[in-house]
Amino acid sequence: MTRSRSLATTLLAAALLATAARADDPVTLKVLTFNIWYGGDQVSFAKVIEAIRLADADIVGLQEPDGKTLQIAALAGYPYADVRRHILSKFPLFDSGLGETTRAEPPPYSIAGVDPDTVHAWAMVSPGKVVAIANTHLTSNPYGPELIRDGATADQAVATEIELRLPEAEALMNGLKPLAEAGVPVILTGDFNAASHLDWTLAAMATRPQVKFPVKWPVSALIEASGFADSFRTAHPDEAATPGLTWTAGMPFPIIPEGETLDRIDYIFAANATVINSVLVGEAGNPTVSLSVAPWPSDHRAVLTTLQLTPADAPALIGVEPSPVVAGQGFLIRVNTPNRTNWTAVVVPRGAGPDAALTGIADIDPADRPTIRLSTIGIAPGAYDAILLAPDGAEQARTRFSVIPENAKATLTLTSATVRPGADIALDFSGAPGFRFDWVGIYHAGEPSVYNYLGFAYTGARHQGSLRFPADVLYEELTPGAYEARLMFDDHYETLAIAPFTVTAP
Repeated sequence: MTRSRSLATTLLAAALLATAARADDPVTLKVLTFNIWYGGDQVSFAKVIEAIRLADADIVGLQEPDGKTLQIAALAGYPYADVRRHILSKFPLFDSGLGETTRAEPPPYSIAGVDPDTVHAWAMVSPGKVVAIANTHLTSNPYGPELIRDGATADQAVATEIELRLPEAEALMNGLKPLAEAGVPVILTGDFNAASHLDWTLAAMATRPQVKFPVKWPVSALIEASGFADSFRTAHPDEAATPGLTWTAGMPFPIIPEGETLDRIDYIFAANATVINSVLVGEAGNPTVSLSVAPWPSDHRAVLTTLQLTPADAPALIGVEPSPVVAGQGFLIRVNTPNRTNWTAVVVPRGAGPDAALTGIADIDPADRPTIRLSTIGIAPGAYDAILLAPDGAEQARTRFSVIPENAKATLTLTSATVRPGADIALDFSGAPGFRFDWVGIYHAGEPSVYNYLGFAYTGARHQGSLRFPADVLYEELTPGAYEARLMFDDHYETLAIAPFTVTAP
């Protein structure tokens, strides 16, 4: 290694500059959305990896990874992963916010783990050029087509959608529509648990018995009205000839439960992009599937879309990898500076300014290196910020990260071990994995069934912090007795920490 620029480095820098000069040219991206069915363990986790490798997408939006996003990324060959949004990428990913939830109020389920104005991540698809990527999962029940199957009218089913899922879709569009209106390419993947108004038509009634009458399903209509194209239906505009059903795939055998609704609920939406193609990935022997794995490991088929788009200029960006950082190990700072100016990055205690720097690097040519690996020696476990500074010393970007002790275990404590009936429950947690759907559940003490929680709240994908559990989100008022709070893993039921408490009579 040399501290000065070698001939090879100079040639590499020239190549990067040449690439940057061509960065206004369109790029082609393959994008996959894949609900892997409760962590991919229901059939074969290995087949989940095989399916992702077979699709060979540039960007993957995962639903139901149950804390396995980083493991899937490593096994499927993706160098970058965002655990707050469950996105895999062949390109560097940057958080659009501070890398951590900053608001105390819980967001809608569709944007859990992020702030309402930072729904997306940035994928740097060429030097200094980015695409906005978002991934979601909407509430599953009650499901509109099942209501119709069981006798509901179109108006009744739509009313349920408006009450339940439309606010979740509005939260997505509130965060993404301004980007689309500004001309930024935006890609939204997900399991929406909602049928499409483009599918429930008079033409579809002739070929699909589930479609009893046309329905203008509000979620898909809102997203389309916000400037986003449904990539599969754009590639296959004849909904009768190519329905593109993603639910259900038979789990994994070609046996559909009696009375099961069959529909298209997994989508890749895109704004400011051209759809080249879109296909299904699923079970072998299905003529509607273009890529297959046997046995198919999910109850959903995946959607693979090819897009052409012109990426946007990247803002000033800084990220820290991995998350969390383990004391005694190194960590990586990755940056982007607008106009490829030299950069300085420093690490400071949470909320401090650059004059409190504990470590960092100064005046680096981004053509030489856009990343630097630093040491945690001298940095105690705790909460920190990494700050990107301009050549004049002005702060350009900031991100949060946590340093945790080696072999640290998650902790969960109550502010008070006794709680009055009807009172809120105040909690502190640390050592949480920081995944999108990490959550805290309230249980009767010793309750053996992890399903029998009395209420829950998400941690905001933070590694540490405080959480106030409002009494009105519980399914019932806690009567005097013994209870416990459990810190749980990414919308799954693996218990990470338990905090016992007692409800006492006033």
